[in-house]
Amino acid sequence: MTATPRSLLLCIGWLPALLLGGQPPVPELSQSVPVQTEPREVEAGDAWGRQVEIPACTAGQCPVLKLRVYARAGGGCNYVLKVLVDGIPLSETPLKRRLLNKLPWFDPPNTEYHFSWYDARASKWMTMFGQAEPITWGGTGRDTEFLFDLSGLVTPGKMARIEFRHAMPSLPAAIKRDRAPLVVCEAKVGVLEGGEVSRLRALVQDTANRYAIPVRSELPADAVPSSRYYELEWSQREESPPAQVAFEDLAGWRGTAGRGCEASVEASVERLAWRNQLAKLEYVSPDRPATVFLQPPTPVIIDKLFDAASMWLYADFDRMKDRHPQVSAHLEDAAGRDFSVDLGSVHNSHWVLLHGVLPRVLRGQLRFPVRFLGVSLSVGPVKEKRRLYLESIAFYQRNREPFTENTRPAEPTFPFPGVGSLPSAPDGVTVSSARDAGVVHFTSVSATGTLSYRIRPDQGVLNGISAKWNDGPWFEPTAGGQLKLELLPAVPVATPANVASAEMRDGTLLVRWERGAEWSAEYVLRGRTLVVDVVCRGGTAEGIRFGRVRGLPDARPVEVPYLRYGMGYCTPVACGNGLFVSVLPDWYHSDCSVVNGSVPKHEDGVGLMLGTDYLPLTDGRRNDLRERVMVTVSPEFAEVLPSIPHPPSPHMARLAPYMFCMVGYIRPAFLKTLKRYGIDQVITCDFARFYVQEFPAGFAGRWRPHPSLSLDQIRDYRRTIKDLGYLFGAYGDIRDWFPLNGFWDENCVSLDSQGDLVEGWYGNFRTKPNYLPVMARLVGEKVKEHYPPDSVYMDTQTCVGLKACDYEVGVPGAGVARDQVLFNADCIVKTKDYYGTVMSEAAYRWLYAGVADMDYGSLFMGRPANSIPPLVDFDLLKIHPLNLGTMMGYGPSIFFERGSEDLRAVYRDRGAGTGPEEFYRYVSASLAYGHMLMTGYSYLPPLSRMIHLYALMQGIQTEYLLDTAAEIAYHDGTTFVSTSQALLNDTQKLGRVRVRYSRGLTVTVNYSETAWHVDGYELPPFGWLISKPESILAFSALLDGRRVDYVRCPDYIYLNTGEQMAAVEALEAQGAVWLKREGAAWRLIPCGDLGPWETFPPPGFPEFQRDMRLRAVPSDRGCGPISIDTRESLRKKASEIKVEARGKLGGFAAESPGITVKDGRLVITPSTDVIDYLLR
Repeated sequence: MTATPRSLLLCIGWLPALLLGGQPPVPELSQSVPVQTEPREVEAGDAWGRQVEIPACTAGQCPVLKLRVYARAGGGCNYVLKVLVDGIPLSETPLKRRLLNKLPWFDPPNTEYHFSWYDARASKWMTMFGQAEPITWGGTGRDTEFLFDLSGLVTPGKMARIEFRHAMPSLPAAIKRDRAPLVVCEAKVGVLEGGEVSRLRALVQDTANRYAIPVRSELPADAVPSSRYYELEWSQREESPPAQVAFEDLAGWRGTAGRGCEASVEASVERLAWRNQLAKLEYVSPDRPATVFLQPPTPVIIDKLFDAASMWLYADFDRMKDRHPQVSAHLEDAAGRDFSVDLGSVHNSHWVLLHGVLPRVLRGQLRFPVRFLGVSLSVGPVKEKRRLYLESIAFYQRNREPFTENTRPAEPTFPFPGVGSLPSAPDGVTVSSARDAGVVHFTSVSATGTLSYRIRPDQGVLNGISAKWNDGPWFEPTAGGQLKLELLPAVPVATPANVASAEMRDGTLLVRWERGAEWSAEYVLRGRTLVVDVVCRGGTAEGIRFGRVRGLPDARPVEVPYLRYGMGYCTPVACGNGLFVSVLPDWYHSDCSVVNGSVPKHEDGVGLMLGTDYLPLTDGRRNDLRERVMVTVSPEFAEVLPSIPHPPSPHMARLAPYMFCMVGYIRPAFLKTLKRYGIDQVITCDFARFYVQEFPAGFAGRWRPHPSLSLDQIRDYRRTIKDLGYLFGAYGDIRDWFPLNGFWDENCVSLDSQGDLVEGWYGNFRTKPNYLPVMARLVGEKVKEHYPPDSVYMDTQTCVGLKACDYEVGVPGAGVARDQVLFNADCIVKTKDYYGTVMSEAAYRWLYAGVADMDYGSLFMGRPANSIPPLVDFDLLKIHPLNLGTMMGYGPSIFFERGSEDLRAVYRDRGAGTGPEEFYRYVSASLAYGHMLMTGYSYLPPLSRMIHLYALMQGIQTEYLLDTAAEIAYHDGTTFVSTSQALLNDTQKLGRVRVRYSRGLTVTVNYSETAWHVDGYELPPFGWLISKPESILAFSALLDGRRVDYVRCPDYIYLNTGEQMAAVEALEAQGAVWLKREGAAWRLIPCGDLGPWETFPPPGFPEFQRDMRLRAVPSDRGCGPISIDTRESLRKKASEIKVEARGKLGGFAAESPGITVKDGRLVITPSTDVIDYLLR
């Protein structure tokens, strides 16, 4: 009897476990070298690594990495672990698996989950969650154990850096814990016999769960070629770089897919770009993700050096619902080393350019020629058929010639030079300094008290700062704050810093430290702000950490609406013991890559924001660290807020009377209807519907209309808008760049730290910041030539926070967040040369205040904006004087939680009478913050509600938008108190705010769910009272227990009583009525209920355009008889008033039915055919 080899017996012994989803035991390694023995915790977003010598191997042996790893959290799993070998991510390939002790997929017991151990989208590995080992949730038997083949990645006998990265920075927040570290245990590098590696790989290759898919090289008999993409027809561009791999001829190609995925490939002409034919991959995988792998008949030889690869395809899938397919190209070099190029994920359901780069380290290690072996596409799960049309793959040496011009103006209009964002100091403040041995004291004295700072340089750059107010206790505003250095391990706070020198010079403390690197700081007191300028040259500094506020009694964080920096939603202020503390970066004096606004959690203090980060440029080096940190302590909240050193928009007075309306489609009938019903001041805007029929198409950087439209049609539409007296607005997007755009130039696209193209909006890439003003000119000149606008909506332009976009060495501002913002703002200023005025989206409003003329007042704080009680001070004191914010964002859908009942209530509103409470929540917040009218996008409510919204705000905003807040107070349940007192007492959250403007207007808002009696009125939940002596009275208040809305301002009177009859001043009505000035006459518009809108294709335009018109206007227009005291409002007796009824076109009716005089008052009963009444 022939003996069974021991290795085969071992394999057979493992089979039952593998069939049940388990994994083979990890064999013992020979010549093992420890990387980390004891458990090592790596915090979220951080990395830890070590240089080790790879053991020597014979020709038949393989170097391997063995470790145990998990994330300290509750149950479950996610892709947390990223392993890097000499800086190159350890990746997986379907041809030659590196993970040797796990099947590619696993199904946790008692769940319906089906997970892959490897996520190709970011080269991450599935990591189990648990508080300690053993962890059995995955059901594999050895969930935390990993064994990787390092063949080809390391050189035996040479040093290599093995690094473990916690690649899920958001994990602690996602599981609502302070920490969720990655725990690495018993990591070692060793040697396994080549045969052992082959056997392990065979066991986990999972060939039984893959099958050959049909590949049909012939076109279907009924195939009809489509037209080429129209932007290519316009530009007549040729494919560049040329592709080595084309899917034009599928003869001999073969493919496989995972079980449960139905897939096929066939020749197609349904979508055409560069070639006359391509490959259509059709797939459906209802229950689980799957990988499709396509291989050419023979490997394609790539004989020239390359550092990048790109792939063209057309994607037909649901980009909003489907998991985005991920694509990798798999190759082998002349030495037999297998490697992959991660081409990225397919994010757009249109033409897509995928792009990937070779890691810097790998470029020098490959031996050419290399062979292209195939392409893998990770897809699903998806229950309906999807299609990817594959065009080509190019491997090329970029030899980039990046755009390196510094396009900042020689004399920029902003920011004011040298000022920075230093908080404002109180009047009459004096400062002094003194040194006592190793301690330096700074003192700020004002009429309200004395602020002291104490600096101990031996405790570190920020950790050594203490502060106190008057005779209060010393506390630490930046406890634990320190430089983060690449070459140093984490140094405990208690470890004394090595002070090389410290001296006082003209009131400034200068300190220099040395420890493997050298860094310095200058401390100076300005007002109540301790300014700390930190410098560390040589690129060794990874950033600076601001620490935490420690020792301040009863300290707690304060969220400041609209004060955002870069990543995360910081809480930039702490309050306690009668004081406010802010620790802020002065971004005008910072060279950081990112302001990290993540809020650190501490048991012994209050974290405000993490600090700043410096990321490597494309050459692997960081910029020198230069930071200005502003530490401010004051009993006044306003004095710890940053300043905005920008000039105000020069267009505020012109724009203040207007409602901005994102009309969306071409809608001439809709706009004519608004004008006919008295909405006279409108800035119209198209949302890219001049340029595209569907948004996956490339609408950025466009001026030429879609082929279904002509320039003459756009010009005629513009003329229609201008004839209405409206401002004509266009759409613009300069940040995003569609790769089939006629202006496309890869040398002007931003690169990330790895040298890859930076992705933007779906299917787009990010324009280099310094090229933005150039793109603004190229596009703007064409727009102004053909259909000059009055305004432009610059989509996402002011959503650019303090986070660098471009890291390409040699480009101005590379890796610098500040320059990203400044170039972006220069682009906005340049755009005004061609479009007149600018509206933008404004996730970071304050960074662009005064640069943009208008912005969406969207409030991003990490939770639904409607749940946040107004804290209006930063907006009204700092932003409001510089530009105009609109509503609480572009519509209710950004204010309320998506899918919430609150949001549904707003969109279900049929527009009759007074609105739902959620409508008032939206409007009252906008009034409290001093914002401007806006409607559009998905919120084009019924006309009666649109008139309601317009009338509630337009006459009031014209007053406050051009004024400044003189006093802000909050009601604490008993009386009005200052903002500082309300925050310290935690009564600001009651939502009862009063703003007094400098010219006499007072706005009082009850942003609360309970009624409130104030100044003789009962304000319902989310009601308000607004007044200015002799000219303005406006309220949303309870009269006889029912809400009534009323506005009297110089241009009109509006009354909405809902279903009840109510009288306010000169008007009495049931429903809604609008009495407007019209020259020397007055115009009365009954508008309680004007029925719904209906959509229709506008005549002469493509059917995808959707105009709007009224449908089924109620015969009484939602109003009972309207009674007017003409002596009070019109200064005439009722019998002396001439009334003329006007119909749809504005002409006078032959008779004016329903008009009488009763008890000395003019009474008008609305009728079906009369839109308005002219009263002379």
